[in-house]
Amino acid sequence: MALGGGLGLSPVFGGDAIAGPWGQGAGRTYAEIAVLGQRIDGVGAVRGELYAEYGVSDKWTVIGQAEGVRFPQLSGQDQYAYRATVRRQIWQKGRFTAALEGGVVGGEAIGGTIGGCDSVGGEARLSVGAAGRTRRADRNWFAFADAIVREHGNCRRQRLELGYGQEVIPKWWSVNKVYVETGTGDARSIKLDSKISRTFGRNELGLGYRQEVSGRFREIGVVVSLVRRF
Repeated sequence: MALGGGLGLSPVFGGDAIAGPWGQGAGRTYAEIAVLGQRIDGVGAVRGELYAEYGVSDKWTVIGQAEGVRFPQLSGQDQYAYRATVRRQIWQKGRFTAALEGGVVGGEAIGGTIGGCDSVGGEARLSVGAAGRTRRADRNWFAFADAIVREHGNCRRQRLELGYGQEVIPKWWSVNKVYVETGTGDARSIKLDSKISRTFGRNELGLGYRQEVSGRFREIGVVVSLVRRF
């Protein structure tokens, strides 16, 4: 095995710009650009991610994502990937929401290069979530769980994403996520992701930290993100 994060056997889904069952609403757009500085098994890497959601209606949202990873210390190992999906809200009651999502994915920056995981494949996702306001401090919060399956021919990946976010003080958010992934070829990965962000009207600037904790490989990273809603 060479490196985690896609170069070797360890599968690492790339972007995690947003998750959960919520749509954007008719005519609304969410766009994010993120840059992640990483060290993967001691090798430096820079990952760039572009992500966007557009609300076709209050029930339907289309999603597009492109990303690339550059390894300055390794020649010819740069990786790229894309993702195009559609999300459909299927249920809502009070603060609780559920949605289905599916579409096309491809590229080694998402699945790696082993067993055809870099080929064109499909993704299916079931999302459930809840959102509200805290009683004591009257701050916004949200929580979600996403169950994901990706198929690339003989390559399969199963992933569980759990997240919780809360408005700490007005305009400041803390978001914590856990990613658990398994699949063919004895693939296994567990990541922790924490981010602090500040909203400026329709814009949001975030700073986060990501770490692999499964013990299969070593990965740490710092991410800077910029969000625009319009």
